[in-house]
Amino acid sequence: MSIVQPKRISYTRRDLLSFDGDVDNYIKEFIPRITDTSRMNTGRVYLSLIEALVDNLNYSVDRSFLESLMLKAKQRNNIITEAEAYGYHPSPVSAASVDVTISMLTGVAPVGGYPVPVYTALQTTSVPILDFFTASACTILEGETSIDVAAVQGTRVVDEVLSAASSGNPDQKYTLQNAKTPHIFIEVWVDGVRWDQVTDFMDSDEESQHYIVVFDEDDYSTIVFGDDEFGDSPGTGSLITATYIYTAADQGNVSKDSVKRIVGALASDLGVTNALAASGGGVSEINSSIIRNAPVVHRSIERAVTHSDYEALATQVSGVYKAFAVYSEGSLTNIYIMPDGGGAASTYLINLTQAALDDVKVEGALPIVYALNPASILISINIITFSNKVQKPTVKSKVRQETLDQLDYRNLIRGRGFTISDLSGFYENLDSGKLIDYIDFNVLSRVPRVQKTNVLSPDFVGRVKITATAGYDTYVITAVTVNQFVVSKNGTPQSVNGTVAVEFTTDSSEVSFTLGELGDVFTIGDSWSFKTSKYSDNIVLDDDEYMQLEDDGDLIISVYYPGEYNPITKGSVL
Repeated sequence: MSIVQPKRISYTRRDLLSFDGDVDNYIKEFIPRITDTSRMNTGRVYLSLIEALVDNLNYSVDRSFLESLMLKAKQRNNIITEAEAYGYHPSPVSAASVDVTISMLTGVAPVGGYPVPVYTALQTTSVPILDFFTASACTILEGETSIDVAAVQGTRVVDEVLSAASSGNPDQKYTLQNAKTPHIFIEVWVDGVRWDQVTDFMDSDEESQHYIVVFDEDDYSTIVFGDDEFGDSPGTGSLITATYIYTAADQGNVSKDSVKRIVGALASDLGVTNALAASGGGVSEINSSIIRNAPVVHRSIERAVTHSDYEALATQVSGVYKAFAVYSEGSLTNIYIMPDGGGAASTYLINLTQAALDDVKVEGALPIVYALNPASILISINIITFSNKVQKPTVKSKVRQETLDQLDYRNLIRGRGFTISDLSGFYENLDSGKLIDYIDFNVLSRVPRVQKTNVLSPDFVGRVKITATAGYDTYVITAVTVNQFVVSKNGTPQSVNGTVAVEFTTDSSEVSFTLGELGDVFTIGDSWSFKTSKYSDNIVLDDDEYMQLEDDGDLIISVYYPGEYNPITKGSVL
């Protein structure tokens, strides 16, 4: 008598219900005397447990396979590892940087000048107190009162001992004690000899004194030495030390006039301030950014030929969030960079990016790196809501946040034209479209950024007022006596001199301001400079600009309800 073999069960099914049905059919066909296959049957309970085990095993197999594909991986350490295999090195945390002015507290620099060493410690006066340090040595020249120098945010650790006596084994690894350590500042020493940091060991031989740095999902950095075939390893008993900084990352993007303290012996003679906000501080690269950037950088083969190559390789520089390449003329290409955290890139970050691109450019190419500058605007928003049951503060809060989100630096599109009234589209579905009945916008003048040659000079009282007729102009105010100044527009002097603490209006009535308060005294030769522009509702930005609000306080919102707002009598309230 022949036996009919039932249909075999597929243990590789990815659907638990289908697999469960296969088991039921198998039981009914192969053991027909078993008629009860319900979940109440004890034997079926055991089979269900086996089914669940098989299903979990299948899930684990699938998940393990997907984790080997960067586009499908979920675990951060796998994404980082696979990006490295592409030849892409995900960005660790980056330190904020800013151009600071270091000034003599009294008088001028003595004969021979006043030297300011590299790594001079600075601090903010804000809470929490953050450490900065000068990125290069400088000297206040004899007879001068100040000098500008780049400063980097971070606390410096010198000669941390990684191993007092190394094992001598290949592939030695040592993790730094502090997290959030930008790799560009890491220096490793073996028995007093500084070894070189490389991105990989592909070009290293058995005698190359190289190491690489990798970071994990918790932002701890690990020093990795070679295997004695690709990269040397420290010998048995070697002393291994590291000097590095750890940073506050994006919290280091402090506002202007925050870096106010010099730490140490120089504090008795020198003062410091930052006229611009710090920028470039950022967290380690997020997963979505790694997945997006890795293929682009891989295609560049670490050589800048096309504009996309320049943009991709510039973003590999620590502290650069985005970059845009624009053809200039001949072999010139302008590269505009946006730092992590928004704002304008510091001189330090510009020079860092310039050096990186010079290393990868083709022969004859002339890339020049610039800061992508924020074009500051002031917006007034007027709203009529659908219902007076909604609280005014709630409406204002939601519209404010939506506006700030839309103008956030992460939404940056280079040289974009922008219509403020287009923002209304973002509010259509706010609270499922049940919140706002009508909304309009008014763009007020750009707030200029004033730069002083002398940090101790008097400030403007209030804001510089810009009229609708102003254009892209450069104004320079120069003190000609202890209480008078002269104003030049684009190099041409205005016909009337101004006086301290008295409102001044330019010949063309484009600009008005009040410089200083009663009792202030000018130092002859000091100067103030700023640029003006007037943005209308249709805002067109130059290649080197992007739009951002000067600060949250520049967003003015008025909220009205039906019944208390009469467009005929009130109109738009500015």
